[in-house]
Amino acid sequence: MIYRLVLAVAVMTALVGASAPALSTARADAASDTMERQLDELGAELTMLVETDDATPNGDARRVVEIRLPARTYTNAGVSQLQFAERAGVGVATWTVESRKQTERLVGIPIRTTAATGRLDESGTHRLVFVLTRSDGQRILQVHRFKSEAAARRSHA
Repeated sequence: MIYRLVLAVAVMTALVGASAPALSTARADAASDTMERQLDELGAELTMLVETDDATPNGDARRVVEIRLPARTYTNAGVSQLQFAERAGVGVATWTVESRKQTERLVGIPIRTTAATGRLDESGTHRLVFVLTRSDGQRILQVHRFKSEAAARRSHA
């Protein structure tokens, strides 16, 4: 009976050890796929904003969006941070899953952040406002946390 128990424990340990790397990869892929899907939608929406609206000094052209950072679970590695930035004159988003950074181009103009949106590192849903405006004669998208319509308008004026 003891031999069967020892053999069962040894087999289970081998199975868990063999499946751990595959599980880790699947968890990371789930988190990255979630972010890629959301950022593809965001990129399409921001591109439409840039192509169809005019940049005004008071920031009338805007989009309110929700971005969900997946939490770490048994089936999902979770996203530890998301950042928006300008790289080579275009707006990009960079997110981190298990210490690996991934970057995706969002829109063909620069994105500028505030202190509150420079780095999103809490899992869950974040409501953000992307405002098309001008800075030094250049069209840019500014990212702010969503407050309310009245408060958002005051902060961009």
